[in-house]
Amino acid sequence: MAIELAKRVLDRLEEHGFEAYYVGGCVRDWLLQRPVHDIDICTNAHPGDVIRLFPDHVPTGLKHGTVSVKIEGQMFEVTTFRTEGKYEDYRRPAEVQFVSELRLDLERRDFTMNAMAMDRHQVLHDPFGGREDMEYRLVRAVGIPLERFQEDALRLLRGVRFASQLGFAIEDQTMLAMKQTAPLLAHIAVERIREELNKTLDSKAPEVGCQLLNETGLMAYAPEIEKLFILSHEHAWRLRHLQTVTKKWSLLLFAANYSPAQSREVCQFLKMSKRETEAIFGLVELLTRLQPQWDVPQAIEWGPLLLEVGWDTCNEFFLLLQACWWEERQSFSLQDLLDQYENMPVKTIKDLAITGLDLQVAVQKKPGEWIVRVLETLLRQTALHGLPNTPEALVEVAKKEVAQDEH
Repeated sequence: MAIELAKRVLDRLEEHGFEAYYVGGCVRDWLLQRPVHDIDICTNAHPGDVIRLFPDHVPTGLKHGTVSVKIEGQMFEVTTFRTEGKYEDYRRPAEVQFVSELRLDLERRDFTMNAMAMDRHQVLHDPFGGREDMEYRLVRAVGIPLERFQEDALRLLRGVRFASQLGFAIEDQTMLAMKQTAPLLAHIAVERIREELNKTLDSKAPEVGCQLLNETGLMAYAPEIEKLFILSHEHAWRLRHLQTVTKKWSLLLFAANYSPAQSREVCQFLKMSKRETEAIFGLVELLTRLQPQWDVPQAIEWGPLLLEVGWDTCNEFFLLLQACWWEERQSFSLQDLLDQYENMPVKTIKDLAITGLDLQVAVQKKPGEWIVRVLETLLRQTALHGLPNTPEALVEVAKKEVAQDEH
């Protein structure tokens, strides 16, 4: 559907005498028979021409020649052929110049696989051998690799990410240039670095990406991150068996023997959200407490953990353990966790047959921290040790707890 809508953009531009092509990642993915998501279009039409031809548009980046065109609610970025001036911050060009030749536009791009264009008749324009490189499963920089990485240092991590996502190797000269320009990553915003690392960890071959990070020394500017990938590389293949980036980071941090506190520092350095940081901290803390041996499943007493951290966290933790014990995962069943959870007569303090106010009235004691402490004791006794969940039984045990505290 998306490709048919995008074709209407190309049709309209060509009807008015302009060239227009699908370009970049969408062409790469189409040739690799991968799902095509974002469809970018390049043209010799200037932004003003695009705006005139497509009234339903958003002027996304006129300075750089980009107009987002809306067709039946879907957006397509249409960018004028351009060359780029000097890069002043190792990320973005200080200026761009519109040109009329497709090749000039393609030669400014990062890798040969992304420097291809295709017209609406599926005629491929590939001046730098991107299709051949894909056949040989190579990530190769366009032109002179050193220049490409000096222009935009984020391309260093993009190269690693593409190798991980596609299972490709990095071409020798490109690899050498990555090693030489690795220090330039210090100039890139950590949010952009985190985004690329997340995509690498979430790829089909994360172990390839982790190995490349080690071989190229890309993270040398951040010693704690560099050490993380060095120490965890042996277990990076296990990331393939986890579904969320949160769990992937948690496994890597545990594999590198990082403490929960060190894990939080890494998350804060990468400017992860507070929610994600605390989730990773909690999972690493549980792994550190249990200290699972790789591929050696052990019996887990889920009841106390379920009461402490709840079902959702235990379910996430189970999936982490499954990755830790992947080679022997058949002997490790989610059913054990489900059975223990379902067999608990109460699961939270709210399930108890009395409240904090009931306690206060029953023992004639002023409110304070003792209420939460006693309720937690009642929860453990009721959930795990057979104490009946009745007001009478709970009050009786509560009075004994309070009496012990007072003595």
